[in-house]
Amino acid sequence: MIRWNPEKDRFLRTARGVSFQQIADDIVSGNYIDILENPRRPDQQIFLVRIAGYTWVVPFVIEEDETIFLKTAYPSRKFHKLYGGLDEKEDHP
Repeated sequence: MIRWNPEKDRFLRTARGVSFQQIADDIVSGNYIDILENPRRPDQQIFLVRIAGYTWVVPFVIEEDETIFLKTAYPSRKFHKLYGGLDEKEDHP
């Protein structure tokens, strides 16, 4: 199961044009680039996902009941350079 804060989702849809539901659908489908440890927060990991041809970072925690809780989402130049650009198979329509 994947959860998120509804207020944060509204912010992301308004400010960044992406929703947690869109990201969760990709994660469940296996359409993510990688999962890494979060270097800034030892209690978190990050999903790397491709949205509109760009690499986004999605920090998350795994709760006690094994639910994935998405924290936020933001585009990352650093990871985009490391993981490359547009791959039509992984891009959103």
